Amino acid sequence: MERQVRTTLINSLSGVRTAFIGITADSNGRLNASTLSNVTHVSAHPAQISVLFRPDNGKRHTLNNFINGSPLTLICMPFNQVSVVHEVSMNAPEGTFELDVLEVATYHVEGCPHPLPKDYLYAISLEFVERFNLNNGCIYTIGQIKSIAIGAALKVDEEGQISFSTPPTLAIGLRQYTTTETDIKLPYPNTAKYGF
Repeated sequence: MERQVRTTLINSLSGVRTAFIGITADSNGRLNASTLSNVTHVSAHPAQISVLFRPDNGKRHTLNNFINGSPLTLICMPFNQVSVVHEVSMNAPEGTFELDVLEVATYHVEGCPHPLPKDYLYAISLEFVERFNLNNGCIYTIGQIKSIAIGAALKVDEEGQISFSTPPTLAIGLRQYTTTETDIKLPYPNTAKYGF
């Protein structure tokens, strides 16, 4: 199999996941944005999320800012903003705020450390907890959830379950995006149902 085809296939095999815009600030307060899709739940108590970063090539501004004390704000955007989510991974020079380059309007939301694009669905602000260097050079980080901002198109029910009136941007691999059309909410599996 040709190398690029194999790379695309391998990057796609982990399936569909939310594609976030990640925002941090450097020690001078200059903002940075990136696309992050290797984001997973770690625990609810304490509330923690992991973010996997590719190997540090010296240009991982989001990673460097996060491990050096900047909050990391993960922003879920609607699918109609997929080009913005994708293009913030442009590898702009240090000190360049990618959302400004893309002329995306942002504003401050109470309790959120960084400005958010006006169409955001939700935003999660993380404080760095720890990192693990993997044998392939990738960096696995854990962040503590410090705040959550809920946009107008996101609904949270009485059980804490979220639902979207506008579908979120979902990634498959590095350059392919999709969305969902149907969702179903099921009860937790119960052993009594099976006679255990």
